[in-house]
Amino acid sequence: MLWWMWVVLWTVVVLASAAFLGVLLYRVLRRQVLPALDDLERTATDFSERWNAAIEGQPAPLRTPAPPAMFTPVNDTRAAYRSGRDQRQTARLIRRMQRKEDRGLPQRYRDLVRAEQKGLRHVRSSG
Repeated sequence: MLWWMWVVLWTVVVLASAAFLGVLLYRVLRRQVLPALDDLERTATDFSERWNAAIEGQPAPLRTPAPPAMFTPVNDTRAAYRSGRDQRQTARLIRRMQRKEDRGLPQRYRDLVRAEQKGLRHVRSSG
């Protein structure tokens, strides 16, 4: 091989490696670094707003306090629990049926009966 072919070959290898590293660095910056910086900016803005409010003497709670459950009637508490339980079960049923449909698996008969009892219609997606 001639000497200038070695120069061309190594030049191409170095340029290809630099291009690959550039693309890799761009993807890391775009997918991980920029969202992290946006999150940091949001956190810093929230912190500065709370800091300024605290300096002015306005208390800013970190979260809204829960209502005291001690004075809530028992029947209301039971109704709220049952309502939440039913919502969680329905959401779990829908997720399970959708997951089975997405994977092309047959549905469980019990799931279909429960969905029918809850008034849900199981419609197969076309794609």
